[in-house]
Amino acid sequence: MQLSSITPKATLALCLAGASQAYADSVTDPISTFGVIASHNQYKLTVDDESDKERLNQGGLFYHFGNKLTGQEGFIYQAGIEGQYRDKDDVEYKSARADIDLGLRAALSTNNYVDVIVGGGYDWGRIEQDDVGPFDSNVKLTSKSPFAKAGLGYNYLTPDYTLRLEVGARYSINSEARLKVDGESDSVDLKDKVNPYGELTMLWNKGINNLPISTSLYYTQTRYELDSNSAVAERSKLKQEQVGLRVGLAF
Repeated sequence: MQLSSITPKATLALCLAGASQAYADSVTDPISTFGVIASHNQYKLTVDDESDKERLNQGGLFYHFGNKLTGQEGFIYQAGIEGQYRDKDDVEYKSARADIDLGLRAALSTNNYVDVIVGGGYDWGRIEQDDVGPFDSNVKLTSKSPFAKAGLGYNYLTPDYTLRLEVGARYSINSEARLKVDGESDSVDLKDKVNPYGELTMLWNKGINNLPISTSLYYTQTRYELDSNSAVAERSKLKQEQVGLRVGLAF
């Protein structure tokens, strides 16, 4: 075929088709998302049915990689890591989480998809306080908790944005708390617990300089109980509830 036989209209159609395919690939391919977290935490300690609450704001960073937001039918996945920090009145609060999700997605219609995910990860948290008590002791309380995870997701995909709702639970496994006072430490096992979570995410496919922006509003609940037959352990419970916002740039 001669080059002269390709009309300007045909050339334009080929260019548009190529651009459309590139855009489709950019929407459905795995993406990296890096951004910031702001969260509000409520700690509720209950002893003998009497409760005391502490509220705390934290901030941090996160990074996710996968196609859980962008994928269509078939296999989906996402790996992520995040950390948060706060220093308040000589008390430092630190937390970190790493997890991975694997799942299968099915189409309900052209733009609507549902999926089932399973996964696992690791939670870590630490509270450090100086000058505690009459001897000005330095105290560190560290919690470590591997977990399994299961959830249900719903994705609504359009050329301009993707909306995702996910609800599920994390099941803590072989959790441990370690208390360290002036260099001396002791550890205690925690009971395995089911901890619910929910997350609503919006991926704006046309963001700053055509780079997608992701925003997520989430809720998590974590309960701690000592794995002991003692009377004190049976009467004491600690529950943490966290509401947070993630804002990130996808690339």
